[in-house]
Amino acid sequence: MLFKKRRVYMDFASATPLDPSVKSAYVHALSVYGNPSSVHQEGRDAKHILEESRRRIARTLSVRPETLTFTGSGTEGNNLAIKGLVLSLHERGMAFSDMHIIFSGFEHSSVLGPAEWLKREGVAVSFVPPSPDGLVQTDDVRAVVRPETVLVSVCAVQGEIGTIQPLRDIRTALEVVRTKRDQKAYQYAPEAHFPALHTDASQGTLFLDMSPERLGVDMATYDAQKIMGPKGVGVLYKHSSVSLAPIIHGGKQERGIRAGTENVPAIVAMARAFECAHRGREKRTRTVTNLQGYFISRIQKEIPESKVTGSLKKRIANNVHVSFPNVDADYLTVLLDKEGVAVSPRSACIASGELSTLASALELGDVYERGTLRFSLSPHTSKGDIEHVIRALKKVKTLATINKK
Repeated sequence: MLFKKRRVYMDFASATPLDPSVKSAYVHALSVYGNPSSVHQEGRDAKHILEESRRRIARTLSVRPETLTFTGSGTEGNNLAIKGLVLSLHERGMAFSDMHIIFSGFEHSSVLGPAEWLKREGVAVSFVPPSPDGLVQTDDVRAVVRPETVLVSVCAVQGEIGTIQPLRDIRTALEVVRTKRDQKAYQYAPEAHFPALHTDASQGTLFLDMSPERLGVDMATYDAQKIMGPKGVGVLYKHSSVSLAPIIHGGKQERGIRAGTENVPAIVAMARAFECAHRGREKRTRTVTNLQGYFISRIQKEIPESKVTGSLKKRIANNVHVSFPNVDADYLTVLLDKEGVAVSPRSACIASGELSTLASALELGDVYERGTLRFSLSPHTSKGDIEHVIRALKKVKTLATINKK
């Protein structure tokens, strides 16, 4: 092609490009070929680099290195946190039928999947629906806690709508329960705190301090691909009092929690990505917040029938989630792609044609629930990019209108 069509990438919440310094670190680390579990020089070199990366990530999160476990993805981290805690208690003698877990009603599929698996095993599961503005209410969580509750899992930032959940308030409410120490799980793990609090923190780290201490959580899942790092690598934080059983069996890597040879180059790159995310976060957030406000105002002016979904005050800087009435968002996504705009109608882990858990949880109604689009901005998005998106939307939206007969 003589003239390449302009592309605007507004799907930062699905996957991010590699930061140049992250790419450089990754390529350099590819020369480290030793197995970190081997005792020879090459193995020791790989082990040294692995542990140095763990220390670097720990510094950005203000935690001890030994509280971090490397995983193959954010999905694996969520599975390990949720299933690992339950299986650990089960190995100590607690019956699945004596356990209860609480989830928010609009978690990522990598959290909802383990929830469904545990239900089939006999674990009781409760889902707390969000309020209309996309926030989990602390009182609603507290209301469903019972003596059998071993875990509460609420995302730090909702992956589709971008709302920031009140984890500190939830933690404070759970402390009242913990102080009483009448949860059944204490009979099997007296050293721990129940209910434990887990969060999927994959979406927030570029724009918010997602350190476990600030969030007030016992476990937190992170995913490198969300912070301009490589795909296929993540890290799970767990407090020292939390015991997890492995869900992948074979070797004794990662202190016996996660079998399998560690992906050293990807972990090195992830460490650099965490450091890049940590540096300049405040400036990055201010810049993108201003663009977010500009984008919302332009949509509301040019497409007044649209509806920005959820709280505007408690929302991550780069998220603009919009519902269009009587529109097929899957088709609209395809049409926008042809106009050079990359967006998502829902989380990338939800199959095409399926309603997102968000649309169902917020009860958007028939008019809006199929017309949801998530625009997620990057630190490099410009006002010119936004104007291109607005023009594309106005051009193709009518073509995606659902014929109501």
